[in-house]
Amino acid sequence: MLIGIEAERANHPQKTGVEHYAKQLILHLAKLDSKNNYILYLRTQPQEWFLNLPKNFKIKVMPFPLFWTQVRISLEMLLHPVDVLMIPASALSIIHPKKSIVTIHDIAWKFFPKSFTRFNRMFLDISTNFAVDNAAKVITVSASTKRDLFKYYHVGLDKIVVVHHGYDKLPSPYENILNLPKKYVLFLSTLQPRKNLPSLISAFRQLKNEDPNLPHKLVVAGKRGWLFEDILKTIEANKDIVIYLDHVSDSQRYFLLSNADLMVLPSLYEGFGMQILEAFEAGCPVAASNISSMPEVAGDAAEYFDPKNISQIKNAIKNVLTNDQRATQLREKGKIQLEDFSWEKAARKTLALLTTNESD
Repeated sequence: MLIGIEAERANHPQKTGVEHYAKQLILHLAKLDSKNNYILYLRTQPQEWFLNLPKNFKIKVMPFPLFWTQVRISLEMLLHPVDVLMIPASALSIIHPKKSIVTIHDIAWKFFPKSFTRFNRMFLDISTNFAVDNAAKVITVSASTKRDLFKYYHVGLDKIVVVHHGYDKLPSPYENILNLPKKYVLFLSTLQPRKNLPSLISAFRQLKNEDPNLPHKLVVAGKRGWLFEDILKTIEANKDIVIYLDHVSDSQRYFLLSNADLMVLPSLYEGFGMQILEAFEAGCPVAASNISSMPEVAGDAAEYFDPKNISQIKNAIKNVLTNDQRATQLREKGKIQLEDFSWEKAARKTLALLTTNESD
């Protein structure tokens, strides 16, 4: 069987959740499957790790200026068809094999339309609608996103398969980050409105005002996303208690997580929340929003709060920082929760979808 995978997202130099998922999926498919042949479609020259894949994985670089997935991959399907095509995001080439599979990570534009440009909203809506209508199967990374697809795009539940993300084992040694405070709370995510960082900063300010002797600072690590300007102003206005690191490497992420006393995910919406599993692996307690996919991923291993309630966010942070027994309990439960997730599990489940004889 010849399987084509759109791999450009996996080739991105600064990976967020979607790009990281694409890379790990390819790496673990390569470990599991020596029987089938793969073609990885790239728009740009491959990073070095692509060149170390086994012989049944071939790379095809296809530069194209715009609408690469929809147009250039369509041309490739017309001229050099494959048995199965997988797009690890909410898009599908106009021309595609009968057996095509797409992964929908979230539909944030439906919940937070003002966080996207008008063009991006329209493009994401149209491309997602086309993808879920025409794909043979749709992968979602959480049951939460599955419910969202059913509600907003009326996709049949039997067409959607939930395949949870995995997590990466801690690298060693970590890449040290200098000038960090000895004690800190960590926010690890892209700077954009739905990540709800200003509410976290407000809650942390309240906590510091209540307890001036609390030694912690809030460390923020994440690249600048859509509508980041006002968020940066909030950080700057609170720079006495907030340290902003911008984008950090994978190794730096794990250094941050391994040394934090708490990781807080106050998002208003997440398709999955990969940093929850990363925190569990690093032995870092987690406080998270009680909505969307986050309770599904964290189970009983997180301190939860209503992300729209500043007092609840503050109290959740306080409950962990001032209670060593609770912090230890969360660390222990996090390790247990990790047993339900792995990239190998994700790849095995995806491989079964790719290689089954059914096409509907």
